[in-house]
Amino acid sequence: MYQIGIDVGGTFTDFVLHNDETGETSIHKLPSTPDDPSRAAIAGIEALSTREGFDPAQLNRVVHGTTIATNIILQRTGARVGLITTEGFRDILHIGRKKRPLNFSNYQDVPRQTAPLVPRRLRLTVPERVRAPDGAVEIPLDEDAARRALRTLAGAGVDAIAVAFLFAFLNPDHENRVRDLAAEECPDVFVTCSHEVSPLHREYERFSTTALNAYVGPATATYTARFGDALDGLGVRADLRLMTSAGGVIGSRIAAQRPVALLASGPVGALIEGIAIGRSIGHPGVITLDVGGTSADVGVARDGAMHLKHVLDTRIGDYDAMVPMVDVNSIGAGGGSIAFVDEAGMFQVGPRSAGAVPGPACYGHGGKEPTVTDALVCLGWFRPETLRSSGIAIDPALAERAIRGAIAEPLGLTLEDAALGIYRIACRHMIDAIRLGSVSKGYDPRDFVLVAFGGAGAAFAAEIARELGIPRTVVPRHPGGGAGPRRGRGAVGRGNM
Repeated sequence: MYQIGIDVGGTFTDFVLHNDETGETSIHKLPSTPDDPSRAAIAGIEALSTREGFDPAQLNRVVHGTTIATNIILQRTGARVGLITTEGFRDILHIGRKKRPLNFSNYQDVPRQTAPLVPRRLRLTVPERVRAPDGAVEIPLDEDAARRALRTLAGAGVDAIAVAFLFAFLNPDHENRVRDLAAEECPDVFVTCSHEVSPLHREYERFSTTALNAYVGPATATYTARFGDALDGLGVRADLRLMTSAGGVIGSRIAAQRPVALLASGPVGALIEGIAIGRSIGHPGVITLDVGGTSADVGVARDGAMHLKHVLDTRIGDYDAMVPMVDVNSIGAGGGSIAFVDEAGMFQVGPRSAGAVPGPACYGHGGKEPTVTDALVCLGWFRPETLRSSGIAIDPALAERAIRGAIAEPLGLTLEDAALGIYRIACRHMIDAIRLGSVSKGYDPRDFVLVAFGGAGAAFAAEIARELGIPRTVVPRHPGGGAGPRRGRGAVGRGNM
């Protein structure tokens, strides 16, 4: 029998196959297919099946980690969401906790206000009220008003509706009734209720988590359904299991209903494997840096164990998500992150990514904007002959043309200085993320080992370790394989470094 781990990222999909009888490990890598990520996953299983000579029906475990939900939020490409809430509480998502992200800065970028998950015009209220602490109904739900709100949102073309009432975690009857009405008024719209997503007090965090679930819900639900159907078509009898932000696994049906649980699905895997590698070299304190094509994920394990964030500190892309989450931070800085000069003339990198389609300019698939990968090619760190064995053909001339046109010429820089600038800005984003997870919490990075994962992790690890004074850096032999058999996503051996 076999186990397979599949890590679908925004740019590449990685596979690690483990033979239970022989203990052997096989790896594979394919470009992701953004239009339907399950296509790359299925293609990889078929390719491994042919190469290794096994029948997909022999798979007894299929565990899947994905950054799809994370990337949707980081790139802000989620569904058009509407909100139905208690009358008088329309602006909870805007007000939040009124905390200043930077206490002493005159410039405050508050994403929940500048880039809201639910625009104000799509936040509607209905008369209803549940009383604390016993959940008694003080004001019955106005069903006619609820129907009007649902029709208004459907007419506005929303893809998903978040239903979040005050104290619904004490008495969910009103939320359940609105969901029933939604099945009548707009049956094709994804509907999520706060008492199912985050049945806890603190209305802002619960509302935000519900809005996030709606924001990533339609795309994630469609994806998991397609993936499950495709596995059935291959004859795979094992249930699809998806890694959660808490480091566990859930079934595809639950994942489709509560995709917010997958927000750190991909990043958690690297931390699990990093801890195992740290133990194998006698250094339990590890910092993991997982740099893919779209995001960079940083995990800190100070004593060889995963730690959950405090429930009020869990967020993705500066949006609050009150769900159990391992202490991992994700930023929009990966190999596909696009470099550009903004309207103010500032040199920027990310968070927008070229993804798998069209991808970096050097891939020759139609990408015109310069990316971090193009910079690494221009610097000679990613070489065509080295990447050819992975099935990736790159053209340095295309990378040079993109960087010259968008960065070097507008800023009066040489090609080499422009490429190095892209690299250093991306490095700085990652260093800031590591400091957020270590120094800001009282940990000294010099007491840790840095373990680099992802297709681009090794390109940044040495520079970041030098900047932070980290004495030892480890790059696994197969850094793109993510987590090993500890969670079933694959089988990267501890000694393969």
